[in-house]
Amino acid sequence: MNDNQMCIINNLENESSDTQKIVQVNFFDDVVAVDIRKTKWLLNKYTDLIDVIKNYEYSLQQLENGMAAYDLLSAEGSVAKRVTGQELTADVTANAVLLKDQRHINYRFYLLITNNICFAISNIRDAHERLAAKLLFLDGMKYLKAQQYMSREYKKGIHGISATTFADKRRKVIENLAKSLKVNRTLDFVIIDYGRGRNKEGEIGLRMPEVN
Repeated sequence: MNDNQMCIINNLENESSDTQKIVQVNFFDDVVAVDIRKTKWLLNKYTDLIDVIKNYEYSLQQLENGMAAYDLLSAEGSVAKRVTGQELTADVTANAVLLKDQRHINYRFYLLITNNICFAISNIRDAHERLAAKLLFLDGMKYLKAQQYMSREYKKGIHGISATTFADKRRKVIENLAKSLKVNRTLDFVIIDYGRGRNKEGEIGLRMPEVN
């Protein structure tokens, strides 16, 4: 076998390997109805998660400013509630630390989720789709208000669009975000529970990662 024949064989093998990788990526990137449902739910929860994050950061700031642990718990409405079957009043200091640790785990988890959503939206190439995603999901703007907002020119290069075009852009945004959030595994944290006592559509929610 001469050098030219060897080169041709190597090129064919590389092409086959590259094609297989592309097929695998496309297969993984393919979204189904469940992925779309999870994505819509998660996007609609974004502002709620941001509120939790801000409240926790405010609590930490107050604690750093000298607020006592008991006062902090009182402000959050946690005093006299049960934690793992024991009253907080049994040991305020120890339970305050426990609750702080639990809140911090939630805080880091919500930060991960919201950062992934922001990153996915910032990577949308189409200017109208990116703006629609910002208004609807990051800002939590109502559909009709966002539609009216985008019916006029936002800034140079982003002309106004019709109601029909806005609806199309929104659907495209959700599809693209579903792909992004599936690829970066954010959707793995969104589960649909079809267990006993649930309706046939199941109940959707976030699953916390296991912490050892």
